[in-house]
Amino acid sequence: MAIAAYLSYGAEDSAAARDIARELEAHGLPATLTAVDRAQAILDARCLVALISPGAEADEAAARDLAFAIANGKPIVPVLLKDVSAEGVRPVLDLQNRLDAREGLSNPVLSAIVARVRAFAEAGRTIAMLNIKGGVGKTVLAANVFAAAHLELGKSVCFIDLDPQHNLSQFFLPPEERNRVRADAMTIYSVFIAKGPLSTPRENFARMPVQLNRARGMGKQRFDLVVGDERLFEFTLDGRTERERADALSRFHDLVAQLRAKYDLVVIDVNPCATFLTRCAVTASDHIVAPVRPEKYSLTGLNMLEQVTRQIRGRPLKSSEFSVLLNGVADRPRTRGGYDVDQATREEIAAAPFFGSALLGPAIPYTTHLRTTPIDRYVVNPISLTAMKQFAQRMLKESLASAAIDIIKRAGA
Repeated sequence: MAIAAYLSYGAEDSAAARDIARELEAHGLPATLTAVDRAQAILDARCLVALISPGAEADEAAARDLAFAIANGKPIVPVLLKDVSAEGVRPVLDLQNRLDAREGLSNPVLSAIVARVRAFAEAGRTIAMLNIKGGVGKTVLAANVFAAAHLELGKSVCFIDLDPQHNLSQFFLPPEERNRVRADAMTIYSVFIAKGPLSTPRENFARMPVQLNRARGMGKQRFDLVVGDERLFEFTLDGRTERERADALSRFHDLVAQLRAKYDLVVIDVNPCATFLTRCAVTASDHIVAPVRPEKYSLTGLNMLEQVTRQIRGRPLKSSEFSVLLNGVADRPRTRGGYDVDQATREEIAAAPFFGSALLGPAIPYTTHLRTTPIDRYVVNPISLTAMKQFAQRMLKESLASAAIDIIKRAGA
């Protein structure tokens, strides 16, 4: 089994850390206590167990561990050993979901730590559909590629519509259904709002997804959506305080963690620019899928994506963290004077030092079956709007399924 947990702690808590590591190992959950390269050890683990005490709070290395884990989408299991200043750890850790060990590492506390780590070790993967350049078809690809993952590969999928334009929600759901969810304070906006009547309590996060595959007998293999909301634009501007943004980031990570426990894949559809919402998506994701269209500016958009992601995660990146998917090939005569735009785009990306190995073999052909217009009427079963359920051409369905297989493999799902 891969490393289940990396333990972060202050020097005075080393004995407690060893006790926790032994308990995890006894339950088949390998744990890392120390490492020369702490950052890489955190990346290799499925979660970080943070032992919280005054000593850990004052330890610069432990503080860096927490900040790095949050920036790189690693779930955190906070174990409170002794009372600390809440404000001292709030910038990097929300103590609301802590495990209380102030009276010692009793068997119930150790069992709770094991259960939490096991849940993260066995959790689904989170994939962000993201390109800093707009117009590449990320929303329609998200809907159709992961419909293929659901229908052809049997994966349970939950989308999070993190784009203020909420095109994915409009693709699947009519206005009256979106308005009902909004009136119930169950859209993504109510995750970002920490207080007041518009806020959804954390304990209700797992109940937020709307069913998109309403066929009977689906069982565990769900295909669902956390509905988007145009009010998210407030978090793309400077109208929210740092405290409000910190609360929003923490609550968003909590939403993702709860969904990962229920679904094989959590797919975040992100707005095509670099904002606070981009930070939320990147820090919560295991893998990024970057759709591109065959054109001369494709590589520029990808290079911008790499720079933004590197800055958010605060470290050098690996191309294995990305999948680049060509979308809309052969949509018209593409050869002029011996110049094939589709082939030239593929060759340019393949030759790029960073993204070359991230380019997927399957490419999605241009077709009207990949509809982008929003639904304006009730549909008995929303998944029927995807190309996988329509009478689409076989080549399209095969390319969507092949892309889903490659993405899932690269994401480690």
